[in-house]
Amino acid sequence: MPGAIAASEVRVGANGTLYIAPGGTAGPANITAPWSGFTNLGYLDEEGAKLARTLTTEQVKAWQTISTIRYIPTEVAFVISFNLLQFNKDTLPFYLGGGAIVTQGGGSFKYSVSSAPTIDERVLGLEWLDGAITSRVIIGRGMVTESGETAIGRSAPIKLPLSFAAMAPSSGTELSYFLTNDTAFA
Repeated sequence: MPGAIAASEVRVGANGTLYIAPGGTAGPANITAPWSGFTNLGYLDEEGAKLARTLTTEQVKAWQTISTIRYIPTEVAFVISFNLLQFNKDTLPFYLGGGAIVTQGGGSFKYSVSSAPTIDERVLGLEWLDGAITSRVIIGRGMVTESGETAIGRSAPIKLPLSFAAMAPSSGTELSYFLTNDTAFA
């Protein structure tokens, strides 16, 4: 029965995986397709990931009524936010806007933060599990829009807080897409 209260449709992201790939990489076409060309970014903190869609509109008012008569969309955003726990050659450049780790020899490595940043366009995929149910959300074109403050101390892990925002697709209107084997969508 549509719209019925159903505890069987309450979902938990019990665990999951966050993936990135270079811009232009094709995301998985279905729920069983592998994450070909993607890199697993490792552990996220216990909060997992947060999804947000925002729509900004312009109100149209009329003399004949005190209520808005129309909304005109002026901006849409889809953002996935998370805190990376692993600190390595994949996560640090992602957190700081691109670039690469350079091997200096003798067991030494260097990463330079650029004073002339460029757009580090990526593809991001998030997969989470709830028992036998697998769900995925993929942003086919996006970038890190916010790298939050990171605390480095002796009593807590270093977290790399990020927000990854979708960009307009090269063609079509698909800002992101969801895949699932959840029968609640049947």
